[in-house]
Amino acid sequence: MNLDDSIRVVRTEGATPDGPLIGKYLSRDKFERSLPIGPALADFAFAYDLAGTPQLGWWHDWRRPFLGDVHQRPDLDTLTVIRPGVASVLVDFVDVDGTPLPVCPRSVLKAVVARLAANGYTARAACEIEGMAFTESYAEAKAKRFRDLTPLGAPHALAYLTHDAYRMRTLFDEVARRLDAIGIPWEAWSAEAAPGQFEINLPAQDPVSAADTAVRVRGVCREVAVDLGMSVTFMAKPTESYGSGMHIHHSLQKDGASAFYDESSPDRRSALMRNWIGGLIATMPAAHAFLTPTINSYRRMVGFVAAPLVVSWGEDNKSTALRVISRSEKLARVEHRLGAGDVNPYLGLAAILAGGIVGIEQAIEPPEELRALAWGLPDRYPYLPTSIVGAADALEKDKAFADAIGPVMAEHWMHTRRWEWMMFHTTGGDPEAQSVTDWELERYFELM
Repeated sequence: MNLDDSIRVVRTEGATPDGPLIGKYLSRDKFERSLPIGPALADFAFAYDLAGTPQLGWWHDWRRPFLGDVHQRPDLDTLTVIRPGVASVLVDFVDVDGTPLPVCPRSVLKAVVARLAANGYTARAACEIEGMAFTESYAEAKAKRFRDLTPLGAPHALAYLTHDAYRMRTLFDEVARRLDAIGIPWEAWSAEAAPGQFEINLPAQDPVSAADTAVRVRGVCREVAVDLGMSVTFMAKPTESYGSGMHIHHSLQKDGASAFYDESSPDRRSALMRNWIGGLIATMPAAHAFLTPTINSYRRMVGFVAAPLVVSWGEDNKSTALRVISRSEKLARVEHRLGAGDVNPYLGLAAILAGGIVGIEQAIEPPEELRALAWGLPDRYPYLPTSIVGAADALEKDKAFADAIGPVMAEHWMHTRRWEWMMFHTTGGDPEAQSVTDWELERYFELM
């Protein structure tokens, strides 16, 4: 480990399954003494929901039958200075013996990447992050119960307005400056369709690095907002305007060349790409549970406003769940458009890769390509689950997908999504509401 002499404090950070980062600020001496297994946290951090309520309806073998410790094992390759004298490092959650927790999102993604490698392929992925920014501070937003906030931009649902972006520049000039300073890559940002909505485009990286970058970029956005007296949320739908998503572009390589492209094929798609699309389509209802993770995520699923509603794919078709690009070897990729803005990047990427792996291992052929608009279709088309519990049911039924993403993670996630549904119905949510509720805003605005 080469820790700069000026570093006196190290912040450990790891994503829980629900998404928020947890960790500690450690003195340099304590951090060094904790290596290699890292500092301890109570395993209860994996046993309560976003409101701090214990989820006691099930128990997994990885948890001891009493309150114990788990550890945050630092990935020293992610160590970076975030401000003078302070560094940050991303971690994997392990038990007291150093074994990765089967519900650690980063470890789940690593295991799926390893399974892909065992099939002979590597992946590249890039995330498009969407969120919303408001002029009120988090304290002011909370005092208003997160209602009637002032968007950072014009109150019009028009995408890419440069004068909206100009109004956002104080926030994003500082975000860009900090990302550059700590060595976190980014490509572009713009105003998006909803008032106060923005998008940040990230470069293609290996899947774990892509997820690391996404969680750090979202974290920097929140910290800059705090410092500037503003607020930012990656909640899928905090207002009645367009919701926020996270589109994930990905491609496969074999021996340094695109595994998705075949010049000799009439549509330039390789047999591997067809199987990959077939797997993503076959497992999409189950993957939906990970990619659309909260009660609020489903508010975004409205026709004609960018969110996919049907299990579908199409060449350069942004209304489908999978937008396929195959016109050149350099561009050959799949844009998975299902992810909500509040998706955990590690689990979202793991779900996508797991679905594709099922397609490879089972040689699944995709259904017919959709060459029309994917909204307003009749009921005979395969619509996605429309609720968090419906997606959990689809996850429970898909044994091949569960095997690919990890059976313990799949079972844990199924139970936690049903728990989230139960909490909404028993702790103040309104199941008859047709728009975002106070329960959702209180639960998700500051944490997502």
